[in-house]
Amino acid sequence: MQKILLTSAGFTRKLAETFLEMLNKKAEEAKILFIPAAASYRDDAREGIAVCAHELGQMGIKQEYIFAYNLDYLLSKGYERTYSGYVSNVPRQFRLLEVKEVLEFDAIVVCGGYSEFLLKQINRTGFDEVLKEAVQQGVPYVGISAGSMVAAGNFASGLKLIENAVQVHCEAGTPCGEITHDGIIELRNEQAILVDEGKKMVVGCL
Repeated sequence: MQKILLTSAGFTRKLAETFLEMLNKKAEEAKILFIPAAASYRDDAREGIAVCAHELGQMGIKQEYIFAYNLDYLLSKGYERTYSGYVSNVPRQFRLLEVKEVLEFDAIVVCGGYSEFLLKQINRTGFDEVLKEAVQQGVPYVGISAGSMVAAGNFASGLKLIENAVQVHCEAGTPCGEITHDGIIELRNEQAILVDEGKKMVVGCL
């Protein structure tokens, strides 16, 4: 069963509680696959990487259990190795992870930043198919801003974990409660979309 949390701006106290419930494990035991690609294009976005890591730490997740997976380091899908072809055991931070490796993590957290750049990197490397299969098999997906937009229906080449397009950082958000349509969902910064047990809901209202 898919577990998805698409936030507008990260973890409020309520959303942190929701996230920890999704883990089904003590926070200090949880292993997180952290994708910072959306924030790697300029310094004001890179600041968000530190904020996200800090928020995970505030929830009790150990920094040594957060694996920062930088898609910039990965070869493009379909590229054949030339001078490095003899290297048979490429460390996991420098190659495309297999689905079975992603299944070893307790959640995938995708950082905010520039959504088009993030999606380009996900698709360039072939990580899109790995992500979708891992989420289908039950690894929770947590998006922050851009990480939410690429997972939703915003882009033709997006992950489409939900059909709805998502607008983040809105002044007037969609009312909290169950979502019964595939239209646009607007999120205030304290809101998120939660998909769990087959239900899709807007959560986080004060």
